[in-house]
Amino acid sequence: MELFIAGGCGEHGRNCFYVEHDEDAFLVDCGLLAGAEDDLPRLNAAQIQKLRAVFLTHSHADHTGALPWLVQQGYQGPIYATLPTLTQLPFSLNHIQTLESLCPCKGSGSVPELPGLQVSWGRSGHCAGSVWLRFEWNEKSILFSGDYAEHSPLYPCDLLRSQRADLAVLDAAYGSTNADWNICVKKLCVETVQRLKQTQLLFFPVPKYGRGPEILLLLKHFAPNLKFYGDAHFLRQIQQIQLGGPWLLPVPPNFADWVKPDAFLNREKGIVFLSGPQLTGKAGQRAREMVAHGALGIMTGTPDAGSLSAEMLEKGQMLFLRYPVHLDARQCRELAEKNQFDRVIPYHSPEFPCEPNIPI
Repeated sequence: MELFIAGGCGEHGRNCFYVEHDEDAFLVDCGLLAGAEDDLPRLNAAQIQKLRAVFLTHSHADHTGALPWLVQQGYQGPIYATLPTLTQLPFSLNHIQTLESLCPCKGSGSVPELPGLQVSWGRSGHCAGSVWLRFEWNEKSILFSGDYAEHSPLYPCDLLRSQRADLAVLDAAYGSTNADWNICVKKLCVETVQRLKQTQLLFFPVPKYGRGPEILLLLKHFAPNLKFYGDAHFLRQIQQIQLGGPWLLPVPPNFADWVKPDAFLNREKGIVFLSGPQLTGKAGQRAREMVAHGALGIMTGTPDAGSLSAEMLEKGQMLFLRYPVHLDARQCRELAEKNQFDRVIPYHSPEFPCEPNIPI
């Protein structure tokens, strides 16, 4: 068995991992490298022809954005992901299969298209539907953490502590930056309240699925009198979260009532959640409008090169305050030490390049 890294190591984005044995192969994630001219996974035609199955850790574009391209290149096999992940994708795909039907959470199942391949998975705490994946094949094992977070107040995580693998590909998106969750959260909450004393409104560009509702929960707990607004997508997401389910931790019974429709013209101080971390489309138009009226943005994740978020940060129209939803290098090492991983490859950070071909 051999791992070929088609993206994701030595860069933030284009996460794509190709695992091959004899004449068969499967893929874990198929993402884009936003802001780059060369943005597609480094897969050739022969590799794509060998593919028998694709597995997704979650729906974010740096893990799934190149799937339409993969289909255009001729891939017609199944795409396995959790039901929430499949429903969150912004495009339609054929031959989709749910991980839940293949095997239960933390259970093991056989992959029909690849004789001898066993897969198991657990929730990774990054967003609804996000998972880690572990595979056994030809008496070897490989684990992919996906985007992994153990401290989320909203998304449950099935800890990796009891897992073992010959090779583990672990999220280390924050590199050598110390992203201690408690310190970052306290700074985010304190700075947010202080900035609201200086400006009429703040806006938070957030992913369509993931950290936005977490930040809402934390800010409401820290400062209960804050006013919150959201665009149409954010409001729908909050209402869905209120319904609960296996992908969510419990929220207060009035959770959905905390957020009102975005109404900038009412001039009340508050926080507006915009669904789009890079401020494309309507989210970007709304951000420009608010900035023109004196509002300030707060960026909590990584800006893509060439995005409006990157531009606003450079101009001082947004402030960067990290909200950790990944691991740093220290946490990655600690996770590796607590598990039986013979080898570890950090991914998701420019600090950790490696050779593309890795025997297992």
